Amino acid sequence: MVSFQLLSAQNSKSAKGFKDYFPIAERPFLAAGTGNNPYERILLEAKPVVYYSIYNDIREALNRDTIVAGDAVYLSIQPHLRIYDENSKPVKTPSYKAFIGWQSIIKTENNNFLTAAIETGHYSNGQSKSAFSEDFEDNTPESRALYDDITDDTNLSEILNRSSGNFSTNLTRLSLNYRINTFDKDNYPLQSHSFTMAYQIYHNRFLGVFQFGGYNPEDIDIYGRHQIEAWYEFTAHFKKMRYSLTQRVFLHPDVHPSAELYRSETSATLYPWDGDLGIMARFSFGFDDYNYRFVDSYPRFSIGLTWDWFTPFVVKPRRMQVPQN
Repeated sequence: MVSFQLLSAQNSKSAKGFKDYFPIAERPFLAAGTGNNPYERILLEAKPVVYYSIYNDIREALNRDTIVAGDAVYLSIQPHLRIYDENSKPVKTPSYKAFIGWQSIIKTENNNFLTAAIETGHYSNGQSKSAFSEDFEDNTPESRALYDDITDDTNLSEILNRSSGNFSTNLTRLSLNYRINTFDKDNYPLQSHSFTMAYQIYHNRFLGVFQFGGYNPEDIDIYGRHQIEAWYEFTAHFKKMRYSLTQRVFLHPDVHPSAELYRSETSATLYPWDGDLGIMARFSFGFDDYNYRFVDSYPRFSIGLTWDWFTPFVVKPRRMQVPQN
């Protein structure tokens, strides 16, 4: 239902000649696949990500004669849901991320795009029990005592409470993207190379100020506080279709020793109508990205649908890149 509402809203905006753009964004997807941890089997996975603009003049800025910054201030809700092959509770520990963010983009003299973003918010799974026991409430003396038995040699994947274990933290993300563009004779993006670096930190206070939604002292030593991300995306056209090839790498260097330090995602997406809706295939390996299941590590291949928040559009160029015949 969320996906159809999102599609309807975006199509309505497009029909009015208006659409908000977010150069640095998580793409929604709905996918099924193969490859699981030893304890569960995923039937279906979805990220119905939504961005809501408070202010956004990015498209207008990219079509001006002079170099000016385009800015977006927005709210983003980023759920992550999984349906498991279980009768009693097929949807377990769904993730919820909520951000307030700002992005600023500049078109360079060479018609390339440079974007910086800062986002801050909350990340949790809405559960109340101890991460390593279904018997105790989180952050009680009984729950805290469980951590006394955890050492660097403990296999956390084996003892994780997968049905009701709490995961909660506040976080801030800093991102930088550089997009190298080539335009056709009609000033429409022919292809692009996109390079992004991001740094993410978990912190206890919401928005850095309020004592709300933070982590337990015992858990942060297991989560680690830092994550570094890098990804590359190549986008081009074949006949009337657009396609993209993407490689993303995630590193969290201070995580518990039983968890993998890295995650890799390799994906290919085809947009049959050169629009927002695409068909995606993805292969991932390394740590899981589903809240406390980062203690799991396994390869997975999935196929599904996705949505692009920064589709190509006609840009007023500062100089012609592809000469007319």
